[in-house]
Amino acid sequence: MGARPMPIAEFERYIEELRPLLDGREADVAFRGGTRRVRHLMPDAGFVAFEPRIPLYISGFGPRAMALAVRHGDGLVMSIPPTVEGLERAWRRVDAAAAEAGRTLERSQFLTCTLTTMVVLEPGEAVDSERVKDLCGAFAISALHYQVEQWREAGRPDRHPPYEFWDDYVALLDAVDPAVVHQRIHQGHNCWVLDEERPFVTKELIEQSCMVGTAEELARRLDELRAAGLGQVMLLPPLAPRDEILRSVADEVMPRLRSS
Repeated sequence: MGARPMPIAEFERYIEELRPLLDGREADVAFRGGTRRVRHLMPDAGFVAFEPRIPLYISGFGPRAMALAVRHGDGLVMSIPPTVEGLERAWRRVDAAAAEAGRTLERSQFLTCTLTTMVVLEPGEAVDSERVKDLCGAFAISALHYQVEQWREAGRPDRHPPYEFWDDYVALLDAVDPAVVHQRIHQGHNCWVLDEERPFVTKELIEQSCMVGTAEELARRLDELRAAGLGQVMLLPPLAPRDEILRSVADEVMPRLRSS
């Protein structure tokens, strides 16, 4: 819509309204400049169930949104480089937010999940082969969409993601009518890659956002991430080959995971 993200205070208010509703209680919900008392109607008629307790997992990519997950949530859904180093940076933010909130987090009880996608390489295949780009390019370019929007919202500072193609990609978007550029940025978002964006699906972008390797390498990386405190990966494959990708992970990677 071309608007800035929901302000953190508004997001927090929404979470505070949602939690009691998930517990079957009444909430004061902001509405048209005032508040309304809201509850589930006919909760005993079988339309809703509040047991077992419904967990609330909050999506947050920046430090302030992550802090909301710590203060109010049962877990955090994020999008970080799918590496142990990227996860450790995220946990430092989470731990700092917990300390500020006076909350002690048990990592085994606080779910962490990151968005990514996964490609199992064929023997001798390169990380940036055309087949790999077909299978993970949509997620990789979506990560670039997000980075560009963050950079634009920050006022286009001199500091930006260190991709060699950055200036060319910005020039591509700058050629679009500013009134509708927000629509252009997300064309094909996580479904497919536009032809004009295909050159930007580089080895560096793939490795920064996706998990690509042999089945053994991917299983080892998942085991390392779990040991470092990651609870789940949420795979977001492109639209057309989604079944192929998920099946390859299920058949080739998951059987190689160490037992927890």
